[in-house]
Amino acid sequence: MTAVGTPLLVLFAVLLAPTAALADDGLALLQRIAQGSRQLTYSGTFVYRSGGKVDTSRIAHSLTDGLEVERIEALDGSPREVLRAGSEVKCFFPEEKLVIVENRSSQRGFPALLPAGLGSLPEHYAIRSGGSGRVAGVKSRAVLLQPRDDLRYGHELWMDAASGLLLKANLVGERGETLESFAFTEVKIGGPLEREALKPHFDSERVRVQQVRSTEMKPDDIGWTFRTLLPGFRKVATMKRQTAPESPESLHVVFSDGLASISVFIEPGGSAGEAETVSTAGPVSVYRRQLGEHRLVVMGEVPALAVKRLGDGIERRRK
Repeated sequence: MTAVGTPLLVLFAVLLAPTAALADDGLALLQRIAQGSRQLTYSGTFVYRSGGKVDTSRIAHSLTDGLEVERIEALDGSPREVLRAGSEVKCFFPEEKLVIVENRSSQRGFPALLPAGLGSLPEHYAIRSGGSGRVAGVKSRAVLLQPRDDLRYGHELWMDAASGLLLKANLVGERGETLESFAFTEVKIGGPLEREALKPHFDSERVRVQQVRSTEMKPDDIGWTFRTLLPGFRKVATMKRQTAPESPESLHVVFSDGLASISVFIEPGGSAGEAETVSTAGPVSVYRRQLGEHRLVVMGEVPALAVKRLGDGIERRRK
């Protein structure tokens, strides 16, 4: 090794070591957040903002004997309530006297990370530990994630420094603007919940029950191929869904990088020659495309480029 080469290697080691340490520290904080949202007992009120829309909800969550139970009640607009016990989700709409029941183990209505996908995040996001502050009166730490490509948005996450519970989350656009935000305004972490906190508050006896049928499938059995996979995104769920007995059965495939997720829906219908469309509503991008006798919809909280690239690579599998 030359005398010139040795100092250069030492210099690179000095420059890279702090960056790796910051990434490791940020990843450790993300792992705490992923565990906290599932394993902790907590209750409180949070506000969700997207575009001009603002929704306030009350949440209660616990993990008892390995079963995760969660209840979310909307406090604005029409009354509605979501009760989740394990993979079963019940959505109550009292004004319509309707309850929708579905098993959807891979989806949640409350911000959460996917622990299985966190390990590869540093390849696609620059992760660093942020500052400290207070959210809902709780001492908090921030984790900042800046995307390394144009297929995903940035994230600013604030966690309870003591327990790891996610208290605030901002989805950040390419110009640094906040596209979507979630934040607790009041929260209680730990301890027993009130007796009625996890029970539905609406009458579930005199209502119409709509059962959404979901059947998990093996990726090789779906009859479709995804030729243009997005870096860092992997399949986390593949299922057939039927929202009502008279509705056609659709294929639903979910991709995630551990933070962002994209849903692909394929169902019979539509007309040949229908134009492809790309639209956005707040942080959500939607790509629609006709594939022969099937209608394709790709949607997720990612830039429009991501849903179009994934959608353009979907084809019928050749027999």
